[in-house]
Amino acid sequence: MRGLSSGHSSGSGGASSARRRPRLVPTIAAAAVVALTASLGAWQLRRADEKAALQALRDAADREAPVHVPVQPLDAAGLEGRRVVVTGRFVAERTVFVDNRTHQGVAGFHVLTPVRIAGSALSVLVLRGWVAQDPRDRAHVPEVRTPGGDVRIEGYAQSRLAPSLELARAAPPAPGERIWQNVALDAYARWSGLALQPLIVRQAREPAFDDGLVRDWPVAGGDVARHRGYAIQWFSMAALAAGLWVYFGFFSRRDDRDLSA
Repeated sequence: MRGLSSGHSSGSGGASSARRRPRLVPTIAAAAVVALTASLGAWQLRRADEKAALQALRDAADREAPVHVPVQPLDAAGLEGRRVVVTGRFVAERTVFVDNRTHQGVAGFHVLTPVRIAGSALSVLVLRGWVAQDPRDRAHVPEVRTPGGDVRIEGYAQSRLAPSLELARAAPPAPGERIWQNVALDAYARWSGLALQPLIVRQAREPAFDDGLVRDWPVAGGDVARHRGYAIQWFSMAALAAGLWVYFGFFSRRDDRDLSA
């Protein structure tokens, strides 16, 4: 009897030990959820840091006098985010419209027009502003008022436009094509035949002329708090997943054993 009792006790102990160990599949699932949510939280913190750095650069640029875009080729890396001024004349016939850009929920275009720099063979692309799309015909090219004389444009230098998602690689724009999905400086230079400075000037001040464009640009670093809030949410989800795994893997089974005893 003692042998049987001892064997039964040993078997019960083994079963009890097995019940105390969390099962493999829930453990793997919990680990995956924790890893994913924690990595998303860390990514949001990195985005917050990046945008805070952009805001710091913008604040520093606003405290400095604007740099005049020179007549000779320049190194654009040193001007990224800086306040700049360009003087010259618009090349209106080389204006392009960047599609799928919205303002306050309204579909429209970003307007890009090159300025031939005064005293130079070089031009620089100016991101002038936003214009609404024709709701009846999205392929219709809007009319934008562009002065023919000398202009002075003040804005911020940037190396490229933020691209929109393309499901497939787009063909090079045709010679007369004015509506583009995305704009890269090298592609635009080939299309326009213009020699370009390697930057884009995002116009920040209202010009002396009325062109009817909207220049309500997002503020760099303006959503740092939003990214940090998202990070807190993701880290909270990671903590919740880990807590549920611990509870259901250990404590709930102990409670079940106490009830069945």
